[in-house]
Amino acid sequence: MKQFGKQAFTLIELLVVISIILIASSIIFIGGTGGDGAKLSSAQRILSGVAQGARGQAILKNATTRLIIHNDPAEPEKFRRYVGMVYQDSNSGEWFAATQGTYLPDGIFFDATTSSTLSGINWSEESFDLEYPRAQSKSANEAGDGFYYYEYRANGTAVHVNSYLVLRAATPIIPDGEVTELRVDVNDLNLRTGFIIRRAGTTTSIVEPAALPVGVNGTSIPL
Repeated sequence: MKQFGKQAFTLIELLVVISIILIASSIIFIGGTGGDGAKLSSAQRILSGVAQGARGQAILKNATTRLIIHNDPAEPEKFRRYVGMVYQDSNSGEWFAATQGTYLPDGIFFDATTSSTLSGINWSEESFDLEYPRAQSKSANEAGDGFYYYEYRANGTAVHVNSYLVLRAATPIIPDGEVTELRVDVNDLNLRTGFIIRRAGTTTSIVEPAALPVGVNGTSIPL
């Protein structure tokens, strides 16, 4: 009986922690309206919360999970701002939504170029199509939005060890309903932040964003 009670407490604890993270992320998102600096701080907290939620889900479900970042320029509202978490069914291999997802503050985007440079990740290989949050992953001949991802093993450890996740202030250029450019003001090249995902799955905030490589082509983030 004692062993059963301990196991139940552990599951409840994980669920509560995940719920608190998601609620706190929503509050931070709503309140993050004090300029690009404040928005960056809010975005960092939101994404770090989602990352820790994905790690918690991996341990809770004993399943592979992913932190996902939207990457379909045909959906400008979501493009590199809409984030969430998914888990993989061990039997079918399908991916399913663990949450409804959330948005980063307006004007803050995932900087895939700098993240890739620092992490050594080939983003063309670290992406997949998903109909999120309505659920499962799509095969090659089915429609679905493209997502970048950071992956966690069933024990909560990170697949992408010591990988960077960099955020940047930018303005999307949308000439015909599709994002063609994320433009960075020359005075805002150092307006970036983020965190590092460690081997254990924990995150470490980037404390000196100005030391990061500029990671832009002129004043645009390459798509």
